[in-house]
Amino acid sequence: MAKEEDATQAMDAVLKALGWRGRYQLTQISQLFLCILPAAFNILSIVFIGKANEYKCKEADNATSYMIPSDVINVTYGACSVTWMNVTGEQMEMTCPNDLEYAEPVDRSLMSEWGLVCEKEALTDVSQTLLLAGMMVGAVLFTSLADRYGRKPFHILCCLGMLAIGVASAFVPTYAAFLPLRFFLGAFQQGMSLTAGILSMESLPTRHRFVQSIIAAFIWSSSMVILALLAFLMRQHSWRHLQLIIAGFSVYSFVLIFFLEESVRWLVANGRVEHAERILKKAAAQNKVSQVDVLNVFRTKVLRQHTSDEGHDLKNGASEVPGEHPNSLLGSHSASGDKEDLPKYGITDFFRHKHVFICTVINGFAWAVNAVTYYGLSMTSVTLADNMYLGFFLSTVVELPSVVAFILIERFGRKRICDIFHIVAGLSLLASVTLSSLAGDNQASNIAGLILNLVGKFAISGSFAVLFLYTPEQFPTNLRNASLGVASMTGRVGAMIAPYSRTLSRHFPWAPGTIFGVLCLLMPVCMRLLPETCGRELPQTITDMELYISTPYHVPRHSRKNQKSEVI
Repeated sequence: MAKEEDATQAMDAVLKALGWRGRYQLTQISQLFLCILPAAFNILSIVFIGKANEYKCKEADNATSYMIPSDVINVTYGACSVTWMNVTGEQMEMTCPNDLEYAEPVDRSLMSEWGLVCEKEALTDVSQTLLLAGMMVGAVLFTSLADRYGRKPFHILCCLGMLAIGVASAFVPTYAAFLPLRFFLGAFQQGMSLTAGILSMESLPTRHRFVQSIIAAFIWSSSMVILALLAFLMRQHSWRHLQLIIAGFSVYSFVLIFFLEESVRWLVANGRVEHAERILKKAAAQNKVSQVDVLNVFRTKVLRQHTSDEGHDLKNGASEVPGEHPNSLLGSHSASGDKEDLPKYGITDFFRHKHVFICTVINGFAWAVNAVTYYGLSMTSVTLADNMYLGFFLSTVVELPSVVAFILIERFGRKRICDIFHIVAGLSLLASVTLSSLAGDNQASNIAGLILNLVGKFAISGSFAVLFLYTPEQFPTNLRNASLGVASMTGRVGAMIAPYSRTLSRHFPWAPGTIFGVLCLLMPVCMRLLPETCGRELPQTITDMELYISTPYHVPRHSRKNQKSEVI
């Protein structure tokens, strides 16, 4: 067991020697954080590019144009039909014969431009369903490929793919052509987001992994606020212009080709030692630390450990005793043998190992609950206020304080903070439903219900942000991206259900909030079977993962003094 623990802590020692707040880490993580803006925009852009444009049957210039009988005394122009009443009180109804008239120009929304109204009204939600279906496919496809062939190439591929699809969506002539683009946009969006999360996590030592999640969660919430502002500023323009602006945020992708580096953890896990050493040399130079010292730690802590475990030298070489010949640390090395890479896990490994299977199922359920609740509340947020932009803004701005979760997770642990946020979300949403049902015309009760709804959105946002960090921390290196992909895939199932909460609320206003609240309260019970990962090195193999679960562990209570004195 000690040998396994030494192996899992080895890479942490290298990252600490390198310095976790150096120029290299800041440059790399900043590039990854930029992808959050287009990723967030594209998920909920349909709220604005497909917004409701009030409509009704176009009024006739004279009665004969509708062939209205002469004894009609009242004509009502409805949304999808014309109703008239004659002198005897008899009513007749017919579909709009002279097309529709809209409150705003038809190009303000794809719904009005392509006539997705009346019996075609549900087609607007189909585009969002296809986007989420694409995200589900992309979560599994691109993360699995990234685990096998590298994080960087598939991250860049997804970034460029999202840029191309986003631009094409702004010029597509028909809704039939728009729909498949939404599917591919979702696939690229999810592949980009998940590979970025893994790359940033693997570039930091154990103690500081939560830092990237704090920043990512804050940028995500800020992106939603920016989207509301962009949509408000573009409200007098075509939806195509807004879509083109959203796509433009992905132009930075070309920079990644030249400046983004591969994950050193992934390179080591897959035997590409020379490539890992080149990156460490570059990082040491940018961080102004000794390349010799960093490589010495790398070979002593990482390569030596693997060499002793395997019983022979490493692929691509390392000197037997790195410290004996300092000059050789910057040069090439001879290899007397090949190293066996870490096991190449696949999708079947999620079912073959008991602990992996249990963690996968529970994490998948957690993601589904968080997704259906988060997106359900987001999609209905435009009804929180009379102004749709204000309603969306209120629902997103309350996400910003949810980053407080990351201030607490290093002290109390990932699992406990997730439990607290789920409980707060569940109780708040159930209380909001109760107040709204009993309020009637009571303004104070309605305001209290609104506040509780926003508290629920704040809490579910916090738990969702922690899950992005907590889920991949439980799985070994060559399953880490795939585990996040599988969890995200189940989350997309929940997200695909979320838009229909609007239809359900029209018939049973109490139902969506009740369902969301009950699901949130179930989560702490299920998560009791998951391991705590706070303060523990990322597992390299399934054996390491099993040690996580089988070994009793309590979150270390680090004081501020100890944190400040840590080697950085």
